[in-house]
Amino acid sequence: YSFTYSLFTIHSSLRDHLSIHPSFQSMASTTSLGVTLTVLLAVVITPSAVLRPLYHHRHHHDGAPVGVVEAQPLPVSYYSNGKGEPKYTSSPLPEALKAMPYACDDDCVSKLRFKAWEMQGNCTTCAFAWPATTTVMANTTTSDIMGIVLYNGAFVDPRSYSVLASKLASRGVNVIVPVFPNDLATDCNGMTLEAVTNAFFPNVTAWMVAGHSYGGVGASYAAASTLLCGGTSPRVVALGVIGSYIKDLQCPETIPVPKFEGDDHLHAAVITGNRDLSMNLTNFVDNLNRLPVHTTFTSIIGGNHQQFGSYDPSGRSRFGSYDIDGNATISRDAQLNATADALVRTLLRATKNNDISPRSLVDC
Repeated sequence: YSFTYSLFTIHSSLRDHLSIHPSFQSMASTTSLGVTLTVLLAVVITPSAVLRPLYHHRHHHDGAPVGVVEAQPLPVSYYSNGKGEPKYTSSPLPEALKAMPYACDDDCVSKLRFKAWEMQGNCTTCAFAWPATTTVMANTTTSDIMGIVLYNGAFVDPRSYSVLASKLASRGVNVIVPVFPNDLATDCNGMTLEAVTNAFFPNVTAWMVAGHSYGGVGASYAAASTLLCGGTSPRVVALGVIGSYIKDLQCPETIPVPKFEGDDHLHAAVITGNRDLSMNLTNFVDNLNRLPVHTTFTSIIGGNHQQFGSYDPSGRSRFGSYDIDGNATISRDAQLNATADALVRTLLRATKNNDISPRSLVDC
């Protein structure tokens, strides 16, 4: 795996993590570059062995271990009023509503959720779209027309990703944010991905499927289904996993958990914030082997989980560990800019030298 961390970033991030637990205090107090290089070498060689005990020592202020207890699946009746309408979802911030391609109030979104539920993933109008506002990102060239489909986090209003979508559009990428029933981006067979890409930007020649948190898991399933199981449209060349990792989405047994290990066609961007206390870090490390060969890791220093979107997190305590997060030390705008840059860089890299072609159904 190729890491995009700068040496200074790695040094600062490791020192921040190591200083959390008393057993690492003496090590954390040593800020020499030699210590950083020694720890970094061990992490690169045996990531699970080194990082797992480190992450197990991260604790929330109330003593509950962070990165140890995975949130358990909730019964549908707990979070849904039926017909695709969630009982609770994190509302978009004012700046997110301003960044929407058109005015869509709560009633408007509810109607889209219902239609998405009614169409069972095959809704071609259940999404918001942002056309690219420039040709390509500065100082780069590509013959491909690029697009990103961005999946929302669990129980987060999809409008909350409009600011990130706008930033991506300003970097030369066409963007789609689908609306899912109950605000859960479950796209096991890639049906939603195919429906919205064909409907909104059929001229795009290179797609990235990306998602935040739960949406990152849904994106990985959609990419795997479209790319690995004989799909011809859309042409998926990249995956974006934001504050997330590949895991079991509880899809039908006939749809396996995605594993891109050894795949030298698909490119992936894995983006995390070193203040993110919501993502299960132990499982993150344990599932690194599911990523493709061309995976770039970006750690945003000072970034947390919530600032990958633009939503109000109050009220999320009803979902247990989904409520845990660290305090960001950078602005939301800075974190979203860094996220957009990392996604577009990976997509550009994927389009420059990619002879990707769908595999046969026998390979699934």
